[in-house]
Amino acid sequence: MKKIFTLFFLTTAMLSAMAQGGHTLMKFSGKATIDVSGNTVSTLVSDTVKYSGSDVTLPEMRYGQMVIPSFTIHGVQFSMDMFTMTVTFPEQQFNETITVNGQEKAIVGTSLTGTYAHDAYNTFTLKATFKYGSMPMPLTYSITAYYIKDYSDKLDVSIGGMFNYTAAKVTYSVRTYPEGGNTLLDVNVPSYKLNETALGDLTIGGYLVKGLKMDEQKGGYYRDYVNDGLTMHFKSVKDGQTGMDGDYVMNEMENNILVVYEGRNIKVTNAFHPGKMPFQIVSTFPGVGEVTAIEAVKTVEQNDAPAYNLAGQRTAAGYKGIVIKNGKKYFLR
Repeated sequence: MKKIFTLFFLTTAMLSAMAQGGHTLMKFSGKATIDVSGNTVSTLVSDTVKYSGSDVTLPEMRYGQMVIPSFTIHGVQFSMDMFTMTVTFPEQQFNETITVNGQEKAIVGTSLTGTYAHDAYNTFTLKATFKYGSMPMPLTYSITAYYIKDYSDKLDVSIGGMFNYTAAKVTYSVRTYPEGGNTLLDVNVPSYKLNETALGDLTIGGYLVKGLKMDEQKGGYYRDYVNDGLTMHFKSVKDGQTGMDGDYVMNEMENNILVVYEGRNIKVTNAFHPGKMPFQIVSTFPGVGEVTAIEAVKTVEQNDAPAYNLAGQRTAAGYKGIVIKNGKKYFLR
């Protein structure tokens, strides 16, 4: 009974915060389509929407020669299931005005529907039909996206297995999503700086590794990305002189990444060679997930180990889907 009361109280508080626009900003990425008059004119493999309280921000869109800037739909009406914490956006209209090159452009929305489900992937769906400026026909933007979780912590870096350094704070962004019956991860490797190394002051990183899969032998989500055609920026400055400075393709030698979940924390081990650099760089990141409102629900029992979904958020009672408990994965039905 205490658990039910606690869930009710915290969910009510969360609803109140959302209604006042106080919800933490969340990012979701996934596949999107743009339709005009029932015909698909564009399919976007990866697009990002933002959600905060009752505001939804859509990304920039391109329709033919027309570019529709990113804009925010304010005051979106929603309801929430108190037990599943599923947010539903009932069909509604919306009107916004944005300024482009000093001119005001009207956005007239005839329909908006969507959901935010607190499931294993924190799935966000949205369908918005609107006219922008003098568009003769309405455009429909649809997306199914999954939560992007940020983890911030120090980063330990080993160069050539001989020199070890630490970056004070970096942020990794991780998206968990379903594809082909599997759970996959996309990991954004941030750009970071290392000062006073044996090679001078270094700037390293800035790329996205997609499609990490669970590797039971390695104990986490893994990908060898040597053949992915990824590039990273590497810059070295020593004694005021710039040495290497450019984008280098990582397809010459060993490049791989491993993500291990430990409750709401993750450990990221990334081993890579920028271009034809003879020595390997290995970075180790113990990340702590940033707390958001969707992590606020806690049970009062102390004898049960907490369970977390694959985005690292603690799950509520009655949760169904993939969870991590005591470092192990379970599927709750």
